[in-house]
Amino acid sequence: MVIQQSRRTSMRLNLKARDWHVWVSVILIVPILLVALTAVFLAHEHELGLKNVDITRAVAWLPGYREAPADERRTVRTSLALADGTQWIGTKAGLYQMRQGRADAVREIGHTEIRDIVAAPFGLVAAAKNGVWVQGRNGWTKTVAGDAWSANRQPDGSVVVALKDEGLMTSRDGVNWQAAPAAQQALAVVPADKTMAKRVSFANLVMDVHTGKAFLGKQAEWIWIDLVGGVMVFLGITGMLLWWRSQRRHTALLEEENRALRASLPKQPEAG
Repeated sequence: MVIQQSRRTSMRLNLKARDWHVWVSVILIVPILLVALTAVFLAHEHELGLKNVDITRAVAWLPGYREAPADERRTVRTSLALADGTQWIGTKAGLYQMRQGRADAVREIGHTEIRDIVAAPFGLVAAAKNGVWVQGRNGWTKTVAGDAWSANRQPDGSVVVALKDEGLMTSRDGVNWQAAPAAQQALAVVPADKTMAKRVSFANLVMDVHTGKAFLGKQAEWIWIDLVGGVMVFLGITGMLLWWRSQRRHTALLEEENRALRASLPKQPEAG
């Protein structure tokens, strides 16, 4: 008797655990699919040119893009003072021009992080997270797409910018940019024993295991991300399909039981 009661209790607990598992999975399926799909996109952002696709207006309704937090606007990355007294301030949330104690945002650039700004004969040049911006007669224009880290004016008046993937690029007019391979080639031939070994922290290891870089290297980590992301998408979609089918079977079973119950009931005599 005690054994049977224990078995019934165990079955009830298993059923409750299964119900919790099913409903939590159903509720969280959308975030799981979004995480899996975005992981695949991030692994191929360079090949797909995702950083060059401007969807500012399309995502303006999302709470995270409605307005830059005040602390990001106050996080100064760089500044430039001109001879006429004008001061430019680059922040984590855009570029601002100081006039009579008031900061005016550059609307063309938006909330993009500004990392460096220099004055050139052809205008101001700003190195931003989404590319290189140049100030002309008609305002600011992005002339180079990419992740720009710094900008420097050379003695001949040209400007050299450093981009994450493209390396060093130079221009004499702010419109036409050419690669500056001399420095890249010189760095490439530095002997391995003359360079410092990269420090690996525990946080680096966790991130590299997460992305697959620790197992496959930087160039092939996309295989790991695609595999894991694809499996998560597959399990999510098939799980939803299995849940939907089980719900249909459960509904059909209940309807069949109700019909059988109604058929087993004695018919009520008709009045009159």
